[in-house]
Order: sequence, then C-alpha cells, then structure tokens
Amino acid sequence: MMGKGKALSFGMEIVSALPGFSCRRCASCCKGKVVVLTDQDISRLKPHAKKEFFVRTSKLEKILTGAEHKILMVDGHCVFLNGNFCTVYEYRPDTCRRHPFLVTDRYILVAKECPGIDWGRTQKTDYYKELSKSIAHNIEEILDRNH
Repeated sequence: MMGKGKALSFGMEIVSALPGFSCRRCASCCKGKVVVLTDQDISRLKPHAKKEFFVRTSKLEKILTGAEHKILMVDGHCVFLNGNFCTVYEYRPDTCRRHPFLVTDRYILVAKECPGIDWGRTQKTDYYKELSKSIAHNIEEILDRNH
C-alpha cells in the first residue's frame, strides 16, 4: 500500500506517486472550494450557462493560482451543482477535471479528504499534469519557498 505524504495547510498533501481514483459522486469537491477558471474554461462553459457563473478571484487566490476568475458559489456550492449532479459535467473546468489531484513537474498533490482516492494503486501523471499546467508554475513557486 502506498503511504501518504506531507500534509499542506490547504487540504492537499504532497505524495511521491499518483494514487488511483474512482469518483464516488459525493459532490464534496463542489462545495466550499475555490474552482479557478482559465479563459478556455470560461469559453467552454459560456454557451451552456443559463446565468452568471464566474466572479473575480481574490488577490491571494490570484497570487496562488494566477487565475483571474473562479466559479461562483451559491449557498456554499458551485452554481452548476444540482443536488449531487453537475449540470455542465461535459464542459466542466479543468480544476474539476483534475480533482482530486494537482500535478506539476516537481510535485504531486492530492486532496487528502476525497473518498475516491485509492491509495492501494498508482496511475500515470500525464493527464493530470496537462490539466494542471495553467496553475503549476505558481504552485511550484509557493511550495519551493515553503519546503
């Protein structure tokens, strides 16, 4: 069994290998989170949004991620969440596509509370590294300064 790594203050931990994953459809990743948006995410979502769906990131969120915008949260959950169902799943942002992982050239981060993580197996990082590239540089700089 793969061991867990170093815990970080923002709900992620650094690990040496990417664990397996099977979504449990609990939608906890859609509640109380910052879901940053790239310009590509906004373009992909815009034709499918029936209402406003994004807001500007805070100064700190922009420093951490480099993103100008994030998903609008309504009553603590994503504006696109209906029950535990994502109404724009096919068009969801890269942040959602890569959850519960963030993979850079030097780090593998895992959302430690996600119930879909399978610590008993590993997988390749390529898919998640591609989805993480928009914020990877900012995250690496912050982690490098603090480790």
